[in-house]
Amino acid sequence: MRDRRGFTLIEVLVAAAVLGIAATALFGLLSKSLFNLRKIEDLHRYELAAQDVMNRVLLLSTLPAPAQAGGALDNIGAHWMVNVQPWAGSSLKDRPEEAVLRIDVVVTWPGRSSQRSIEVEALKAAKVTYSNYDLQRAVENVFPQ
Repeated sequence: MRDRRGFTLIEVLVAAAVLGIAATALFGLLSKSLFNLRKIEDLHRYELAAQDVMNRVLLLSTLPAPAQAGGALDNIGAHWMVNVQPWAGSSLKDRPEEAVLRIDVVVTWPGRSSQRSIEVEALKAAKVTYSNYDLQRAVENVFPQ
């Protein structure tokens, strides 16, 4: 008998097929992971935008209540909306000089099939103005771009 060294053609073909199937599965998982990573990065970008708008509102020393303002975030293709309301239990009927206000910030952006949004809320004790106050301009001027 001869010494048989090496692999037969069948063994090489089976090993190549197994390797091909494993590589296909791994590349599919890698592709899906990269797609999910992109979605998470986009969501984080919009979350940072909502926090940025909230920080702008929180830096204002005087706020109108109730009030609503909105604008566009051109650099990411989203829109923001700020809603200022007296906090539960507070009433502005007596027109107090200061009050605890609830601030809601909503950032919306177009998704694949529908509008997506993220909401941030906070409470702030602030001076309340009852005259004409341009909340949108005040928010946009906190950090001029």
